[in-house]
Amino acid sequence: MKREYTALLMKSKLFQSIESINIDQLVMCINASVVEYKKGDIISVEGTYLEGIGIVLKGLVNIGKTSVTGNRIVIGTVGPVELFGETAAFTKAREWPASAEASEDSVVMFIDPGGITGSCSLACEWHRTLQQNMLGILANKALSLTQRIRYMAIKGLRAKVCTYLYNLHLEQKSDFVRLPLKKYELAQLFNVERPSLSRTMINLRDEGVIDFDGRTVKICDYNKVARIIDEQ
Repeated sequence: MKREYTALLMKSKLFQSIESINIDQLVMCINASVVEYKKGDIISVEGTYLEGIGIVLKGLVNIGKTSVTGNRIVIGTVGPVELFGETAAFTKAREWPASAEASEDSVVMFIDPGGITGSCSLACEWHRTLQQNMLGILANKALSLTQRIRYMAIKGLRAKVCTYLYNLHLEQKSDFVRLPLKKYELAQLFNVERPSLSRTMINLRDEGVIDFDGRTVKICDYNKVARIIDEQ
């Protein structure tokens, strides 16, 4: 495997705490395969059998669903060292829950789920670390789903945003909070379109409730934040 890909995998949550020399051995152990795609190539099709968990090594991959009217809706974008298909990989059906398409020339590594859960044929000591990392990834996914359900119960996008920011303030103990999620991921958490989230953030800034620069947000008026939360 190319050295640049090994260096990238070290930044992946799946290979966290595993040194580069051990990653090369582990990749052979789990029979991972690397596939190159041109822009526009279909990587996976919703509803088809999931051969392996995808890790983007290069490029960008759009994740999309097909609506009842046949329109394809992009629900997310996956970049380098990010995974896709991991939540469905360990289900009984093992079907792709969404389609994946290369939005630019991309390289993807695929790992058979059995290569993670099965015993290591090479007696690789890092295999257990890989398994623990995958459990952590799936646990965080489950927690994210729980949070999404909680925010769906809050009425109004303004209240959702203010509740989220206030919770981050409590966690980070600062007036300036760092958003751990990308904008599209935050929109998914609130079950809204990304433009709606952006408009709400801009309106809150214009009202003096918050200010932001990139993924850093400052809570300017805690009283207004409290009133918006209580109004929901």
